[in-house]
Amino acid sequence: PGAFKPPHKGHLDMVRSYANIADEVVVLISRPTKSGRKLPNGREITAEDSLEIWNVLAAGLPNVRVEVSSHASPINAAYEYVGDEGPLNIEDKVILGCSNKGGDCKRWAGAEKYIKQGVELMPVTGVEPSMRDSGEPYSATDFRNALGDPVNNRSELADFVGEENVDNILNILALNSVEETSTMAGGAVAGYAAPLGSGSDRPKKKRKNEYIDISLIDEVIELIMKRGITQ
Repeated sequence: PGAFKPPHKGHLDMVRSYANIADEVVVLISRPTKSGRKLPNGREITAEDSLEIWNVLAAGLPNVRVEVSSHASPINAAYEYVGDEGPLNIEDKVILGCSNKGGDCKRWAGAEKYIKQGVELMPVTGVEPSMRDSGEPYSATDFRNALGDPVNNRSELADFVGEENVDNILNILALNSVEETSTMAGGAVAGYAAPLGSGSDRPKKKRKNEYIDISLIDEVIELIMKRGITQ
């Protein structure tokens, strides 16, 4: 369980590790009631955004299912799922997932009292966090910062979600419009510059028209003065 604002390769590697040992992995996205995490442009990452991104990242994992919980707390979301009112069946075995980073697995201390009667809680087995080339673990904060400039940070975004997924993630977060606007602006400038660069027919024609207009004015004034209409 988690808020996943937004999901990234570190989360995916963790899920993939569990998918290799379990019949099914359920990813629960919590729905914070307070103001959530925001992108540098001020746009909040919603639970629905996280769900769409997860569906992209986990598309190749058939035994992974992603759901949005009504709970603001990831822990409460998990306990509801494995508890008496949850969908688990008698004799099911359940692992509560966690990362070995920062003592994450300690949150499951005392979890056995929340498990549905007849469901077996397996020992907590944390997953080692994936590391970036820099030696640092993947971070949602770093991911959000990179999303602040998707055009110039594309290679970094590819590190977080895979090059093949970058455009899909940018579409989900409504960030492709930034690049499209830039492209459109560049196209408008190029379109305006092309006629000027290809020749000067249009400006010459304009100057010619101005010359003709001035000549006509001179002739009219001369005619008026000859007839004594003005001094």
